[in-house]
Amino acid sequence: MDSLPAEVGSTVEITDVLLIASNGDVKVGRPVLEGARVIAEVVEQGRGPKIIVFKYKSKTRYRRRRGHRQGYTRLVVRQILTAEGTSEAEEKPKRRRPSKAKAEKKPTRRTRSSKPKAEAEATPANAQEAETKPAPRARARKPTAKSETKKPKRAGTKTESG
Repeated sequence: MDSLPAEVGSTVEITDVLLIASNGDVKVGRPVLEGARVIAEVVEQGRGPKIIVFKYKSKTRYRRRRGHRQGYTRLVVRQILTAEGTSEAEEKPKRRRPSKAKAEKKPTRRTRSSKPKAEAEATPANAQEAETKPAPRARARKPTAKSETKKPKRAGTKTESG
């Protein structure tokens, strides 16, 4: 919820209730439910993550960088009051982090085996697999020395002696 002017530990009453659902019974207000209230306790006043607002216009050297952090109030609902009666909020069970011993291990990534080509061709069991699978492509290599890529001089160009 957005920031409310309340101290941590105090109770807050919210009167703008839009919808109440309990045991499959849904009540929708138009725009709000009459006589419905929510009593909540303030747990924390804080600020959200930083959002960067960056304005940019091309070709004009216009750049503006600005940050924003939205304030919030964290609430815990204690009671929901309706025109018919009250309903207590249920306590949620606390989340348990799985222990490292019980957590399932991810399967390890298999790597390609690096067998020399002579051993791979010598084994008769792999002979049929080698016939069905295409041979791996050889990578093209770039020439390393500039002398190999030297272009021949064009005929008909002027030189200093001419």
